Amino acid sequence: MRKYFAKILVYDLTKYTNLDNKKILDVGGASGEFSKYIGENFNCQIINLDPEPVNPVWKTVKATADKIPFEDNTFDIVFFRGVLEHIQPKFQQASINEIFRVMKQDSFGYFVIPPWYNFHAGHGLKPFHLLPFPIAKFLRNLFFKKKITHNSYEEASLYKVTHKSTQYKINKAGFSTLATLDTHLRMHFITKIPLIREALVPAVAFIVKK
Repeated sequence: MRKYFAKILVYDLTKYTNLDNKKILDVGGASGEFSKYIGENFNCQIINLDPEPVNPVWKTVKATADKIPFEDNTFDIVFFRGVLEHIQPKFQQASINEIFRVMKQDSFGYFVIPPWYNFHAGHGLKPFHLLPFPIAKFLRNLFFKKKITHNSYEEASLYKVTHKSTQYKINKAGFSTLATLDTHLRMHFITKIPLIREALVPAVAFIVKK
């Protein structure tokens, strides 16, 4: 699946810029499998960044998104995929601001979030994540083999993010949004429809420019 979505990213992003000869940062890239695919298929320098990497398969820097250990104006491209919903709300704006800081002028970002009101957004608690946590946990454990042991959404590191709230944070950081795309169903026009996009788009990609 990571390879598939890496190909989707490349297809979407290369309409605006190419990846060759670029310095790229993947913020919150876990073990670095996504970075590995990009690094092995493009002539670029890509670094994976994650606060708790497990068995990294690519060059990985251990850090959080709100405290990126690189100088201003370092990167040509930054990926920020499926991470914002795992960051505590009080650090979300700071994280996007940090990404803006380390990006060069006229550089590009590819940010992806699962809008909270879509069934896909609940990760390990989907499709019950819209319910109070005790009910969501009970139903998830009732119908699925993999059991939930957390006692709250916060303990599960799962926070509500929406298309609207993410767009606000992107704008506040100083980015321009070039496009919003439906990464799963590829029905991009839905990302332009307020309210409906919050429920019908499993994951929306914001292609942004500094």
